[in-house]
Amino acid sequence: MADGSSALYLIAGTDGAKIDATRSRLRARAEGDGGAGALEVFEPSEGRGAPDHEALLAAIPAMSLTETRRYLLADGVERWRDKQLEAVAAAVGALPPELTVVLIARAKAPAKLAKAVKAAKGEIHEFEAPKARDMPRLMVGEAKNLGFALEPAAARMLVDRMGASPVRLRNELGRLALWAGEGGQVTAVDLDAMVSDTSEAAVWALSDALLERDPAKASRLAEQLISQGENVTGLIYGLASRLRKACAAAAQLEEGVPPKQVEASLGMHPYGAKQLVARLGKASLGDLRDATTTLADLEVSCRGGADYGDELALTLAIRSAAGAAA
Repeated sequence: MADGSSALYLIAGTDGAKIDATRSRLRARAEGDGGAGALEVFEPSEGRGAPDHEALLAAIPAMSLTETRRYLLADGVERWRDKQLEAVAAAVGALPPELTVVLIARAKAPAKLAKAVKAAKGEIHEFEAPKARDMPRLMVGEAKNLGFALEPAAARMLVDRMGASPVRLRNELGRLALWAGEGGQVTAVDLDAMVSDTSEAAVWALSDALLERDPAKASRLAEQLISQGENVTGLIYGLASRLRKACAAAAQLEEGVPPKQVEASLGMHPYGAKQLVARLGKASLGDLRDATTTLADLEVSCRGGADYGDELALTLAIRSAAGAAA
C-alpha cells in the first residue's frame, strides 16, 4: 500500500478464528499508524442486526484532523440488505486518500460487494473453515505450534464433544496449552477428566462472564442455556458452587497465598482449578461475595419467593451478579 493512497479489503468466509486474527492484526496496525483512535469499527450491537451502513458511508468522506491514515472496519456485512449493499458498493469505488476500508463478511462474500471491491482494485481474502473430518489433524498441528503435544484421540474427542467450530476449538487449545505447559502433553484420558458435556461447559462460560463482570455476555449465555432446556435450579447449583470456590480462591490470593497452592486447595481437577484462578484476575472479593449472595436469593425466589417466573428471576439475578446497574 503506497503512502497517501486509499486501500480496500473484503474479508469473507466461515473460519471465524482466522477472520478474528486478521481483524486483530488490523487493529494493531491501525493503532501503530495513528494511535487508539485510528480505527473506527461498525458492527452489530451485541451480535444482533447488521452494522450501521449509513454511519460507515458518512465516515468515508470525513476529513482527518491529523496526517495519519484512517481505518474503517465494518464487520457482519453479509447481513446488509440489497439496497444497503448497493450504497456501500457505490461508495467504495472512489475512496479518499489516507483511508483504509475493511469489510468483513462471516459467510460467503456478497456478490455486489465482491464485484465493487474488484472493480476498485481492492483485495479479497477468503477464509473457509476446515471440514469437520480435518479438524483433529489440524488441531494436533496447532497444539504443536502452541508448544504442547495433543494426542490424536484427544483431538477427535474435542471435536466430537465441542463441534467443529474453529473459534471454539482454538480457544480450547489455548486453555489446554496453559494447563499442559511448554513441552507438555494432553491425552484422551486427561481430556476426559477436563472436558465435560456441552451443558456443563456452557455453565462454566456463564460463570466466567460473572467473574469478568460482563452483564450482557452473562445474560446472553443464560438465555442460551434456558433455550437448550437447562433447568434453572440446576444452573443455580452449578453457578453457586463455582462462585463459592472463586470466593475461597480470591480470599487466599488476597492473603498472599501462591496461586499453585490456591489451586491445590480447591478440590478440583488441576485443569479446572488453574482456569478458575486464572479467571479471577482483578476480581474483587467483595463483588464475588455479593454475586454469591445474589444467587442464594435467586434460589429462594425459585422456591416460591417471587411473583414472577424462574426464567425472569434468573435473568435479573444474573445481570445483578455480573455487576449491572439496578
